[in-house]
Order: sequence, then structure tokens, then C-alpha cells
Amino acid sequence: MIIDDAMTDKITLHGLGFVQVQLEGNQRLHVWHPELPRRACFKDSAIHDHRFNFTSRVIVGAQINHEYDLQRHDEGEFMLYLHEGARTAGGGRPWTPDGRANLVRAYSGVIVAGNDYNTQAYQYHRTEPGGDGRVATIMAKRGDYPAGAHSTCTYGVEPDTDFDRYQWSPAQLWEIVSDVMLGQRVNP
Repeated sequence: MIIDDAMTDKITLHGLGFVQVQLEGNQRLHVWHPELPRRACFKDSAIHDHRFNFTSRVIVGAQINHEYDLQRHDEGEFMLYLHEGARTAGGGRPWTPDGRANLVRAYSGVIVAGNDYNTQAYQYHRTEPGGDGRVATIMAKRGDYPAGAHSTCTYGVEPDTDFDRYQWSPAQLWEIVSDVMLGQRVNP
């Protein structure tokens, strides 16, 4: 299946706990803040892949990146969910079960402001903000592939398929961006 309905909203929430701002040139600003909502199953579903290669430059704070090797297994610890198809009313894509697997951590590293990290399409990873939880990155896509991406969820845990990317207004999201980018503390 080809995914042809790219996210076009200028600023939205992401279920992994960051604000996503669409930029020109196939780039996105991602801004983490400790007060942002995350999907209900976040602790069990943070490992994912992308259908594109990307380079991410940390511009504020420090980002922790963990990479995983996937080992498909009928009794694996994680359920894989394929994200293909039209976006839902909440801005996400459908979560279609796609088998089980074990995920073995292959690498972990801290990337501080001014440095980059690269991720290949379909490489499983998760990121977490370091320090006080306020981090900003500029992500640049480097190639796009037609097959959908995957999220994982600990087997037996129901994924949060209804996370609403629009639950906060653009004004509230811009306040978070300002807080992180300019160091101006706000109360969202």
C-alpha cells in the first residue's frame, strides 16, 4: 500500500510526547516537553520504525536514542502494528497487527545540542528527552519508501489507537515550542 496522505497540519501533538511542526524542505521541528500528553500505552509502545531515512539534529537539550534489532518470533515479547492507510479523525494511522517479535537493544547514545544522529528506514528505535525533558530537534527526511512504518507494543497491552493529535490548540502547542526554544516557562 502506498501512503499518500502526508500530515499537512503545521503543528500537532505526537503520541510519543512531542510537538511536531512541519517545515519546508522535508523537515520537521520536534519539541519535547514534560507536560505534553502521550498515548496511554507510551511506556509499552515507544519502540517504532519509520518509512524513511532521516538525520536529526539536536538544537536544544540532549536526546537519548536507543536502536533495536528485530527478531520475529511467534511468541515474541512485542506485538508489531503496521501503520498504513488513511489518517483517522485524531490524525494517526490505523494500528494493524503484524506479528510478534523480540527487540534486542543494539545501541544507546546521548546526542547533545549541535550534534546529529541518523536512522535508516525500518530501523527500530526509541528516543527520550534527557535533562529536564525539554528538547528540540530538526529532523530531515532522506528518502521515502512506500511500505508503512511499525509501532510496537508489549504483547498483551492494548495500544492507544485513539490518541488525538489535535487535543491541544495550536496556540497551546506554540507556547510549548516557545518555552523550549526560548527558555520561557509557560503554563499550558
